[in-house]
Amino acid sequence: MKKIIILTASVLTLSTLLTACGGSGANTRSMNASRGAAGSHVSSAQAQQYARQQQLESNEVRLENMKRRQNTDAIREGASAVNSAAGALHSLDSLRSLF
Repeated sequence: MKKIIILTASVLTLSTLLTACGGSGANTRSMNASRGAAGSHVSSAQAQQYARQQQLESNEVRLENMKRRQNTDAIREGASAVNSAAGALHSLDSLRSLF
């Protein structure tokens, strides 16, 4: 019984792998067929516009990361201040207990 289950699972796995490999070959053939076609070429103006868009997106990501870091730093500074205040109160409590 166990051998049948293992054999069935192996056949299903192999079938899935072969199906996945066949799909990528079809995509490659389609890409190779359209390569060099008139519609697949990009003008220099389109290339420049694409480069500008990529640069703008890169700047947006950089700014978002800076904002995220600033928020994180602000939270850490607040937590540090609270920790320092708690330490000072603990020190005062320790001194008070001495007297």
